[in-house]
This record gives sequence, structure tokens and C-alpha cells, in this order.
Amino acid sequence: MTDAPILAPRRLDRHFRWRGTETSRLEGFSDAVFAIVLALLFLRSAPPQNFHDLKAAMRSLLPFVATFAIIAYVWCEHWLFTRRYDLRDPAATVLNMLLLFLLLGYAYPLKFLFMLLSVAWFGPIGELDQRSMLVGFTGEHDLAALFVFYGVGYGAIFGTIALLYVCALRRRAALGLDEVELFLTRSAIVQALLQVGIASLSVLLAAIGVGLEVGVPGLVYGLLGIVMWVHGLVEGRGVRRRLRAVGGGA
Repeated sequence: MTDAPILAPRRLDRHFRWRGTETSRLEGFSDAVFAIVLALLFLRSAPPQNFHDLKAAMRSLLPFVATFAIIAYVWCEHWLFTRRYDLRDPAATVLNMLLLFLLLGYAYPLKFLFMLLSVAWFGPIGELDQRSMLVGFTGEHDLAALFVFYGVGYGAIFGTIALLYVCALRRRAALGLDEVELFLTRSAIVQALLQVGIASLSVLLAAIGVGLEVGVPGLVYGLLGIVMWVHGLVEGRGVRRRLRAVGGGA
């Protein structure tokens, strides 16, 4: 960690002193794994050989947008954590490796789910249609398993992020976290756990078979927008209250 964390004149995360000012080997390795995950999600075994293949490649961009957004969001959360704390202790390193492992394991279920939804809603992508994707599919039991796979992976990723922030909170004295930074650290734990809670709700609904025919276990992820918006409002008010208490203004 750097000896002199700075509060840079930036709009993003402007109330937190960034202790990670240089890219560590661990962060560089993490970025490489994120790139591999995106490659697994997007790259085809061969470039398009004809116009039919090109149209299929372009149509596959639709499910890729959703998968890219999720991976990019996780990357942003990981990047922000490393910039805030620059933790390189064994516990943080192990959790970082666990996060990367989960991302690699999560890549194919994530791609399959969004490809299946895209084919079901918008039609075949090249030779890939709903029937070919559902080979071996035996009904609601397998549909429930798909939602469970997705929910467990999503929940595990954000559970790991929550644990990373717990590591930072436990080292608050060594990091020299001030009152606002302590609040933002606790708030980040809550934010990650809210994501885990939504994923757990989806897994529960899938496991007991609630609304599988209309995709209710998947639709509950729509609650994330509302939940994160409310959390952001609460966090903003908490930061402003603490800034006023120390005379830092809003």
C-alpha cells in the first residue's frame, strides 16, 4: 500500500482517498482473467465465412450485450475496490483468486442463459435455435436448475466482493480510514449483500418451482434496479450527513 493515500479532484468516488495508485501484479492478472472471460463469452471458433455466418455473428451481439454488462459491472466493482484499498494481504489475495475462479466458472452458464433467452424471444441465431439448445432438457426441473446455476454463481460473486470489503473494514486502522470512508466501506458491504439477497430469492423461487413457466426466478433480478437506486439514495444522504459533521460540506 502507498504511504500517502490521496483524495484526487475527481467526480468518481471523490469522497474516498485512493490508496491504489499503481497497477499491482495481482490486479494485472485479474484484468487478464476478465479479458479471458469476455473472450469465452464472445469469440467464435472461426470468423464468419459467408453472409449467413455474418448475420448470425451480428445477432449474437444481442445476448453478448447483457453478458458484457454483467462482467463489466463486476470488473468496475473489483477495480474500485483495488483503487480504494490496495490490499495485498493473504486473505484479500485468496478472495481475489476465488472471485476470478467464480467468474471463469460462471461464464458459460451466463452465456447459455442469455443465448437461450435471445433465441426464445427473437428467433434463431444462425443454426442455433430453441430446439437445439434444449437437447437433453426434461422440463421444469431442468429449467429450475438453470436458474439455480445462474443465481448461485451471481450470489457467490457478490458474496466474495462483500468479503473483500469485510477484509478492508477489519484493516481500517492500518488503512487509516476516516469516518466517511468507514461509512462507504460498510455501505459497499450492504450493496454486495443486497445483490446476494436478490440472487438467493431467485434460487429459492426456482427451487420450489414458483412461476417457472413465466420465468419468475429470472424476473426478480429486475428488483436490482429499484434496490440499488434506494441504496444509492441512502448512501448519498449518509455521506452528506458525515461531511457536514466534520465541516466538509456536501
